[in-house]
Amino acid sequence: MPETLTDRQLNRATLARQWMLERADVAISDAIAFLLGLQAQTSNGPYQGLWNRLAGFRHQDLTALIEDKSLLRATTMRTTLHLHTAADMRSIRPVMQAVLDRSWTATFRKRFADADHDTVHRRGVELLDEAPMTSGALGKRLAETWPNSEPLALAQLLHCRETLIQTPPTRIWGHGGAPLLSRIENWTGRGLDNPPALPDLVRRYLAAYGPASVMDMQSWSGLTRLAPAFEALKGELVEFTGTDGRTLYDLPDGPRPDPDTPAPVRFMPEYDNVWLGFADRYRIQPELARRRMVLVNGYVATYTVDGFISGNWTVKRNKTDIAITILPFRKLTPAETTEVEAEAHAHGAFLADGKGMVTVAWDAVVDA
Repeated sequence: MPETLTDRQLNRATLARQWMLERADVAISDAIAFLLGLQAQTSNGPYQGLWNRLAGFRHQDLTALIEDKSLLRATTMRTTLHLHTAADMRSIRPVMQAVLDRSWTATFRKRFADADHDTVHRRGVELLDEAPMTSGALGKRLAETWPNSEPLALAQLLHCRETLIQTPPTRIWGHGGAPLLSRIENWTGRGLDNPPALPDLVRRYLAAYGPASVMDMQSWSGLTRLAPAFEALKGELVEFTGTDGRTLYDLPDGPRPDPDTPAPVRFMPEYDNVWLGFADRYRIQPELARRRMVLVNGYVATYTVDGFISGNWTVKRNKTDIAITILPFRKLTPAETTEVEAEAHAHGAFLADGKGMVTVAWDAVVDA
């Protein structure tokens, strides 16, 4: 019978692969390739995610790779924004086309009125080929020709059918403005490549996220019917069982540390695939955290204690200073409180980037 892995064992395996047990000495592009991209809905999220994972990480080093087009930001997995290496953007983006088509149809088809999809697509390409523009501007220009359709639905058709790169100077550290969009062909001088075989993508996912189930990878990617891709690798994967009986797959040499391995406090951005990369998130998001984290407009930034999400945090800035407020989901021990506060100051110093004083305050424990 396959060995049963507890949530704590899965927690340590995941944190080890994500370099969140100990910061790694890995080049930024290599790290992003290994992680299969970084969640990137917010401008600063990838910077925070890498600071948690890489030793000596500096804001300007990531910005330079975005500016020189080594790294590209566009919609890929789960129809959400991710930051990828240029090579991965060109190969992974075609794999996600069915996901994007399905999402657009479910959300925007009825808001498209009587506009012809192909004609709107061609006109949108013409506009984007003139110059980079925001999604809002693109929708308004298209609505001049198709006034019965929602501008958002018109623009989203281009997001679905084209690979629209969010280009600097928008969407780099500290920039909160609406992103400028450019077709990948215009931004890099080159279009998409052939997609990888799904079993190859399974191997890469398990290297960064395993042990994991078929449903975990489907939740991470938005793809469906991945069981055959796992089945094709059956002879080279090892199998485990989750405490709920689900089958978990992994690479034979994937790190699976002792569950008592110390896990340092980490302050995560609102979106991070270390917990969004799974259907079953209990390996890092216990039930109490799951109940506390969901908001109307998205998720909250969280922190971990002993490897598990134990509270959320907010930040306020003025011209000179940063104030972090910590809201715990449970009562912390004195040692845990000291560690959380120390990491809050360190993370705040990273956010300040040498430009202000950091203060840390606590809210009361949320009632269970």
